[in-house]
Amino acid sequence: MPSDAYNAAAAAIRQQMQQANAGPPPDLETTRAGFEASYSSRPIPDGVSVAPVDAGGVPAEWVTPPEVEGNRTIIYLHGGGYVVGNLNTHRHVVSRLAVAAKARLLNVDYRLAPENPFPAALDDAMAAWQWHLANGGEPAHTAISGDSAGGGLTIALCMKLRDEGLEQPACAAPISPWTDLTFSGDSMTERAERDPMLSGGDALHGMVMAYAQSVDAADPYISPVFGKFEDLPPMMIQVGTEEVLYDDSTRVVKGIENASGSVEFRPWQDMMHVWHLLAGVAPEAEEGIAELAAYIAERT
Repeated sequence: MPSDAYNAAAAAIRQQMQQANAGPPPDLETTRAGFEASYSSRPIPDGVSVAPVDAGGVPAEWVTPPEVEGNRTIIYLHGGGYVVGNLNTHRHVVSRLAVAAKARLLNVDYRLAPENPFPAALDDAMAAWQWHLANGGEPAHTAISGDSAGGGLTIALCMKLRDEGLEQPACAAPISPWTDLTFSGDSMTERAERDPMLSGGDALHGMVMAYAQSVDAADPYISPVFGKFEDLPPMMIQVGTEEVLYDDSTRVVKGIENASGSVEFRPWQDMMHVWHLLAGVAPEAEEGIAELAAYIAERT
């Protein structure tokens, strides 16, 4: 049963989303500013250092906890539907992940749509990965993670690395990944009223149009659910049972299992889309991050 803190936060988010959907759609800059205002001011744990870095032409930052185990590294791709989000909005999440995993974390500020449509985000993720390896990063001690769009981008990056015959990370750990930008999963309609954070409405469709533009949204590098699942790195996928994107996770898990790959499916009862954003507010967020960190630490 969700905590009182989670229920209160979820109710506030639901009310905020209902108010936003009641009127005319806000312009993109207003949406971006609202997302940043909601999350960028949240504190990070004591002792964590943050240093900006140019990761192969991609703005990024090193998030370093007080204790790091060897060369353990996480490359993190933030969520936001490919159109919102940045280093600030997810710093409170990734800093906790870095502490729990005892890992340096590269927080990647990939380019956003519609100014930079597909494949800009994937190109930037690839550039950051290659920069990491060129600067002493070791695949055997590196994980890739990300939430929502960044979770889908995590899987797409692993597919692209495989397809191009490049070194892959030791593991991947997507959170609530958006893997189907065609909305073909049943949960898009069945759970539309259950997820406080996300619904199957016009906002998601607008994100698809902004990111995919003239490219078929069923392209596997846009919607990894339609890709090939052979020869991917070990993967753990977390998803909330209330998510409209629930089937985006279950179908990827099934695909990896059918390809005899290594995948751990972690559905979180009663949780909404990317509940980890409630870090510092609800205990379930901290627990989700701890589970993610344990998986990564075991494999890197």
